[in-house]
Amino acid sequence: MLFNSYLFMLIFLPLCVVGWFLSPVRSAPLLLLAMSLWFYASNDLYGLPVLIISALINWAIGRKLTQTPKKSWLILGLTLNLGTLGILKYLNFVLHNLNRFVGTDFGAVSLLIPLGISFFTFQQVAYLIDAYHGKAESYALSEYALFVSFFPYVMSGPIAFHSEIIPQLRDPARHTVNWENIARGLTLIGYGLAKKVLLADIFGQAVNVAWNDVYHLSSATALVAMFSYTFQLYFDFSGYCDIATGIAKMIGIDLPRNFNSPYRACSITEFWKRWHMTMTRFFTQYLYIPLGGSRKGFAHTCINTMIVFLLSGLWHGASWTFIAWGGLHGLALTLAKIRDRYTDKRLPKPIGWVFTFLFVNFAWVFFRAPNFTSVRVFFTRLFSDTWWGLPYSMYSCFITTEAKALNQIAHLQSETLGLAVTIFFLVLALVICLMPRNAFDRTLGERFRPSSLQLVTSSILLVWSILSFTGISTFLYFNF
Repeated sequence: MLFNSYLFMLIFLPLCVVGWFLSPVRSAPLLLLAMSLWFYASNDLYGLPVLIISALINWAIGRKLTQTPKKSWLILGLTLNLGTLGILKYLNFVLHNLNRFVGTDFGAVSLLIPLGISFFTFQQVAYLIDAYHGKAESYALSEYALFVSFFPYVMSGPIAFHSEIIPQLRDPARHTVNWENIARGLTLIGYGLAKKVLLADIFGQAVNVAWNDVYHLSSATALVAMFSYTFQLYFDFSGYCDIATGIAKMIGIDLPRNFNSPYRACSITEFWKRWHMTMTRFFTQYLYIPLGGSRKGFAHTCINTMIVFLLSGLWHGASWTFIAWGGLHGLALTLAKIRDRYTDKRLPKPIGWVFTFLFVNFAWVFFRAPNFTSVRVFFTRLFSDTWWGLPYSMYSCFITTEAKALNQIAHLQSETLGLAVTIFFLVLALVICLMPRNAFDRTLGERFRPSSLQLVTSSILLVWSILSFTGISTFLYFNF
């Protein structure tokens, strides 16, 4: 049961919202907890025991830390959390590399990797550290379990902190129906579903075609594939966060912001203030600052930056290509710090945007590629100067049912239609990414007074997206 499914949108979500407001204030969180566990189990039944046991153990250790903040309890909690994450997600990666570089002969171990383990582990690590430093209280088990398993963010974020969620769950005012919040939520869900179903999934088909046959790409096909993955990843993850934020808003819960038009960034530093903001916040507060941040001299600042981004790459997956992606961004940020230290000169914003956008695109190739061989082949094909037309397998991904219907009027040849709609989707995606006001700004600003055009647009997008649930696809960040 995914956000982009009929079961979720037409049954689960209405039951959840109605149940939240009809239930007594004390029992409403229990209902929400049961719904969250149902949602998680429907997507990963075998991972559910890991989620429950993890929440129980961390809740117990958190109570100990709030009563007696001993470092031994904190070390135990961090060891259990990071050890479990490390074994389940990275053991086979370690064994494979030992076999490769040391000459051992370890076999792969069949392990269960629960959905969202990176997300709910980091949330609980933050809670334990806060509890040790006296910044958290001892919560009731039901409150804490709901905070960990809350279905809008449990599998793909954003990474929320206990201090942001639990006080809202306790607030009686949030158990009163607020029609403006429901309207805001539905509007944001409409935008998010449109990003996922009408854009990300279409780009994803083209990306899969390219990477399934990377050795035979033309330069044009590789270029389209590179930009397509850039937009697929953005609209998929941004769409998920829009939907999650909209769902939570309908029951009066505000989630932390995770995106702020990152492809509008004119520098790599600005990009990381806009992309996956809650992950950046976590690494800044719980790794970069404890390592010394920028307090121990410029050299240590650069080293700390590289450590953070190498680990952020590894957080996304057990692969050297993810580590390389993190290293590239860490290196770019380090070079930006060096530039800022020794010169006041800045590139004009348009040039800065071009360099930043192209760098992000090239780095995403490492993020998508299964190995370095594929990276090498992809870039070889990209710069091979073979600029022949797109193959049918690529451009047909963009010929949607709507495009076929419109072509009943234009009567274009298949290749001409395919090229036209491919360019249309790429340009449309870029325009949306560069719009001065994004979905979050339009929907969750202080005053929500949508125009008639906005109401019609969001309603059409919501209905259109739901009617397009023909081939349900998972969200990309479920893998991380």
